[in-house]
Amino acid sequence: MSVLIHAASRLLVQGITGNVGRFSTRDMIAYGTRVVAGTASGRSADDVGGVPVFPGVKAACAATQADASIAYVPASAAFDHVIEAFEAGIGLVIYPGDELPVQDAIELRAAARASDAIFIGPNTPGVISPGKAKAGFMPSFCYAPGPLGVISRSGSLSYEACFRLTGAGLGQTTVIGIGGDPIKGLTAAEALDLLHADAETRAIVCLGEIGGGDEYAVAEYAARPGAKPVAALIVGRKAPPGKKMGHAGALIGSHADTHSAKMKALERAGVHATGTISGLVAAAKRALAASR
Repeated sequence: MSVLIHAASRLLVQGITGNVGRFSTRDMIAYGTRVVAGTASGRSADDVGGVPVFPGVKAACAATQADASIAYVPASAAFDHVIEAFEAGIGLVIYPGDELPVQDAIELRAAARASDAIFIGPNTPGVISPGKAKAGFMPSFCYAPGPLGVISRSGSLSYEACFRLTGAGLGQTTVIGIGGDPIKGLTAAEALDLLHADAETRAIVCLGEIGGGDEYAVAEYAARPGAKPVAALIVGRKAPPGKKMGHAGALIGSHADTHSAKMKALERAGVHATGTISGLVAAAKRALAASR
């Protein structure tokens, strides 16, 4: 099984005629994703790589029954495009872009709930269910099918971590990039619930960092009766207080945001936690061994 994206998903690419949209569309199709439609304001092309282009999401859905969307549009246009997808009945909308205004992120999260949909982003590489489909721009060779569900705030960290897991024979069911901004559509707690309910996910790997509260949600989950075993990598051990480290949400504002505080909370909850990328494979193996 997989969560969010699977072999039967019918993906729509909003902004398909832009450079990133064209590149990602070709890449996702090559991976096996069923990209069934694209949209472009003014319909500047009839198709992109054989994918039909429509002037709007409702027309695209009516013609192709698209059920998921990824929007490659500027942050200034993201709000309208994501809302358009919700209003057309799309159940999963991914926005990879940076610099989405905080108020827009808050309102899009609320709109997703009101539409009984899932919004992933901003600042995310997307979602991949290895061997089945992907909606995003992650490098495909880093992933392989297997029993680990992975949640990550960082795109580049998820590529490196999954490359190492794959090299060690530890494949993945679904890898979810929840994004590195302070306000996000799908939270770590919600992603954990999805992976918890997936029968093929035997253990969960969480890739976290300084700042924010997602790692504490992981600790709360791991302490629950019946939780699946969890491994975690937390980066940012040497980050200075008050300085943003790459992501908008990776900022130490209080002791709770620090690397040491998060590591202690995870370890108290029984998470197989490490502070170094070199220790991740061993932590994941311990989590999998505990699932037997």
